[in-house]
Amino acid sequence: MGQAGSGNFANGAFTGEGAGSGTFAVSSDSFNFVYQPLSGDGAIAARLVSLQGSGAAQAGIMIRETLNPGANHIYLFEYSSAVWMTERSSTGAASSYQSMGSVVLPSWMKLTRSGNVFTMYGSADEVNWVQLGTQTISMAQNVYVGLAVSNRTTGSLATATFDSVSVSSAGASAPVISSVSATTGSIGSQVVITGTGFGATQGGSEVLLNGAAVTINAWSGTSVTITIPVGATSGALLVSVAPSMNDSNAVHFTVTSQPLPAPWLDQDVGAVGLGGSGTYANGTFTVAGAGLGTFAVSTDGLHFVYQALTGDGTVVARLVSLQGSSSAQAGIMIRETLSGGASHVYLFDYSSAVWMTERAGTGASSSYQWLESVTLPSWMRLARSGNVYTMYGSTDGVNWVQLGSPQTISMAQNVYVGLAVSNRTTTSLATATFDNVSVSGP
Repeated sequence: MGQAGSGNFANGAFTGEGAGSGTFAVSSDSFNFVYQPLSGDGAIAARLVSLQGSGAAQAGIMIRETLNPGANHIYLFEYSSAVWMTERSSTGAASSYQSMGSVVLPSWMKLTRSGNVFTMYGSADEVNWVQLGTQTISMAQNVYVGLAVSNRTTGSLATATFDSVSVSSAGASAPVISSVSATTGSIGSQVVITGTGFGATQGGSEVLLNGAAVTINAWSGTSVTITIPVGATSGALLVSVAPSMNDSNAVHFTVTSQPLPAPWLDQDVGAVGLGGSGTYANGTFTVAGAGLGTFAVSTDGLHFVYQALTGDGTVVARLVSLQGSSSAQAGIMIRETLSGGASHVYLFDYSSAVWMTERAGTGASSSYQWLESVTLPSWMRLARSGNVYTMYGSTDGVNWVQLGSPQTISMAQNVYVGLAVSNRTTTSLATATFDNVSVSGP
């Protein structure tokens, strides 16, 4: 190594320091490893928040057969603004390597083991994962999994920070958040987190919001009730389970003086670059969203203020204003799931006109069409009857005109309906205001 590395943990984040020559085309690795044992199949996921060191520093997640430097391994890591992997398939052999694509930190990584098959994934938001590759490497049943850092030199240390670190195995699943009672809230508000793997009692476990612990009111293996404390800031909300401080998936939570009313929730859908938000005050929803939108894409990027809808129903809203890039989108949407590639129908304002996009099958490229010119404020209505979706527009909310032809799209019985906004770019936000918003059954 040349210089001794280190690893520590505070406020939900791991910090690793490592020197050494790394893992590129060597028969003997050298790096610092923060690890735990793994027996059989399993997975590790983490967000690499930052990496400081030489221009050749490595930091990422690793599974290796032993702690010997020549051990079989697979390593998924950031190097020189890209995601790379190295692997060694025979003890003491020279490692091989390949680039997996460019990356901007912070960035999510996931590495899974199924027998001797290792699969790598990347994500910009922990929701939408892209498979980066698969490798077959013979390893023993019992291996080691963790966070690896090297400065690719023996003369100085690289420093990397990781958060949302999660390890799951066949015998011990990682905690999972399945739902929250609210995604916005003010200081002092209560939120119920529902999921699995939280542990029967709290012990040393925590719930973190943007890296800081919140107040715990009640704890069980499937439900945690929290209070948003003074000083809390918007960010990732997750459950960290002791003693290993294994983190759940993260849900973005916005601390605001203008929380959304029940049953409304909000989240970014797809890769957006900048986190969006949704607030409510005096009968008006304000929604901010980045992302590339829904035009001719297989994965949407937008911010969605939504509620669940079972069966037939209708959403109505008046779009009062839209500020952002000239290609920003804002309107009403019904989508099958909250994943970026879900089937959907979206009726929206774009460039002083009403447009629609639809995706008829999960992961398919969306299609679109112009419907009419419009001047804001403008009313929109989208109705579902079985698998038939009908769009309407109005200038006064009383006299409605059907827009285009009804669209037939197969979706599940349970869908999501609400307000969607995208700035059609990942570097800035569009902001839209809606009033007279309603969701009704058949």
